[in-house]
Amino acid sequence: MLLLYSSICLFLYFRQRQLIYRPSPELSLRPSADEFDMPYEDVWIAVDKDQMHGWWIPADESKRFSVLRGEPAHVLTQPKVMLYFCGIGNNMGDYNYLARAAALRQLGFSVLVFDYRGYGRSDGDFPSEAQLYADGEAAWTYLQDEKGIAAEDILLYGESMGGAIALNLAVNHPDAGGLIMQSTFTSMAETVKHNPVANAFPIDWILHEEFDSAGKIDRLNMPVLFIHGSKDSVVPVSMSRLMYQKVSGPKRLWIIPEADHVSIYQPIFSYLKAVAQFTYDFIEK
Repeated sequence: MLLLYSSICLFLYFRQRQLIYRPSPELSLRPSADEFDMPYEDVWIAVDKDQMHGWWIPADESKRFSVLRGEPAHVLTQPKVMLYFCGIGNNMGDYNYLARAAALRQLGFSVLVFDYRGYGRSDGDFPSEAQLYADGEAAWTYLQDEKGIAAEDILLYGESMGGAIALNLAVNHPDAGGLIMQSTFTSMAETVKHNPVANAFPIDWILHEEFDSAGKIDRLNMPVLFIHGSKDSVVPVSMSRLMYQKVSGPKRLWIIPEADHVSIYQPIFSYLKAVAQFTYDFIEK
């Protein structure tokens, strides 16, 4: 029995990347799909010896409106870019990621969404924590060097695991305009422990893909918005509450009643209002 238990622990240690990350090579949707009808540009982002595939989705100022007043109005007085970090599964062609990008564009943002190495059409090895952080840095550099976007005009948006990547980037680049962390966790270990089966194993010893956001959040030096569904079945809403408490600077916590991990954009009005209000209060002023 001890031999079996030890073997499982070793398997979890050496194969955890394959258990954590769920990349898909097939892009099921594009921004131009009927559901979204967004213009876009295929972009390639250099990182080490690889190329990451991304979509540059420009803002549509003619349709920009404010959900704060419920009538046509400019949300942004200056053009802003949302650098969007997807979650752990599939790729940027997932319906939910594109729905988020469409919502942000509706508020007047241009959006850069990209696939980490190992996901979609991007080059590279199977993902790892260190590699994902490097991918985030490369996307940041691309916006500044290739698109000429000033740091203060870039907001970082991270969903689930993407929140940990966006936070890591935000700590390294405090000149960014702001950070939005949606449905994200305090650490990978605490998220894994949320599964009762996992508690049978010494997770703190086994897990080397740490994503320790709780250990970094107090180093944040920019406005931050936490968005979380009250019925999130993957990442407990208490994790966003905990990180919110650890932030000493400008911050906001937006809990969406009855929303789960993926369906965070419903009800759509509440979700857009959170982003618009945060931008108006902390970024524009």
